[in-house]
Amino acid sequence: MTEQYSQTVEVSVTSKTKAKQWIGIAATLFSLGFLMVTIFVAWYFVFCFLAILAVGVTYIHFYNVTAKEYTYELSPTRLVIVKKDLMGRQRRVLLLLLEDVQSIGLMDALADESDAVACNAVHDVGVYQALYKENDRTRRLLFAPDDYMLALLKDRVGEKFCEDYRETDVI
Repeated sequence: MTEQYSQTVEVSVTSKTKAKQWIGIAATLFSLGFLMVTIFVAWYFVFCFLAILAVGVTYIHFYNVTAKEYTYELSPTRLVIVKKDLMGRQRRVLLLLLEDVQSIGLMDALADESDAVACNAVHDVGVYQALYKENDRTRRLLFAPDDYMLALLKDRVGEKFCEDYRETDVI
């Protein structure tokens, strides 16, 4: 089999996320009006300018750091998850040693904020969960591997790979 394998999963950008960009642009442009009022009318409108500019920049920032795709890189000893945002910047989300994995199987519970999510939508068919130890706590990775990566994972983690989702331990 393959020593190194890499898979990319695209994430769709929701209309709510796109709205953040437009709200940020509109707020930034609207703040420029307060800058004109500050220059020509009264200096204390500078506080309105700064507040609305900060809101606009914050919304644009939240849009820019939204995930566009996740890359899963599997080696014989570890699984590395890399997130690429809408600006093209890459950041490693998780480095998971395969020896720390307790079980891998189909996702069978609701996702919460403590889970590491690296897929388009957690309610999609084919989302798997990997339970692993981190700092004496059991954590869960939710990801969507393709068939070849599943075969590699099954080969590398052995009996920890659960064919039936009811065999995995839920947190």
